[in-house]
Amino acid sequence: MISFLNGTVESKETGSIVIDVNGVGYLVHVPSVDKFILSQDKQMIFTHLYIREDRIALYGFLSKNERDFFKILIDAPGIGPRVALNIIADMGLEEFQYAVLEEDLNLISSVSGIGSKLAKKIVLELKEKLKQFRISHDLIGKDRGKKDFIYDGIEALKALGYSDKEAKQRIASAVKKLKNQKMMTVEDLIKYALSKNNTTIK
Repeated sequence: MISFLNGTVESKETGSIVIDVNGVGYLVHVPSVDKFILSQDKQMIFTHLYIREDRIALYGFLSKNERDFFKILIDAPGIGPRVALNIIADMGLEEFQYAVLEEDLNLISSVSGIGSKLAKKIVLELKEKLKQFRISHDLIGKDRGKKDFIYDGIEALKALGYSDKEAKQRIASAVKKLKNQKMMTVEDLIKYALSKNNTTIK
């Protein structure tokens, strides 16, 4: 098994990158190509080699945490590698874990490739496993868990008159848009959730 690659990112394609390791180019499927930098500096990419009768593919991640989460996802019935990558790219580890533990089918089914039936199956199959999965909360700081962070945003929108469903959808959309910010406050989240720029709400 290829556990990691340490090389330079030579090119980006839709959904994948090519990393040069000592003159050998590896095609690696990734959740988001934007997180990988075209540079002559070496980058560590944690990988999972996916082997099936009709397919062999290499999947890459920026952290062991992401890779381990991906492996849990693809072990669940109905979740293939493509959907697992969508989960990581669209929601991120923390938000998806929160959605599964809270059995929030609306949030789960907001991911591309997941319908209501699969969302229910995901909760059934993954809830106990994700209870045991530890995720660092770098996005929102060490003092608060993302579950509380999202909850505060949802409750604030409900206090403004939004329904529970719409509040969850607006906050989920805002988290996706703002997740690359190094620092994000609850106020930032609420402000974006209420803004006209929040256009990904279903």
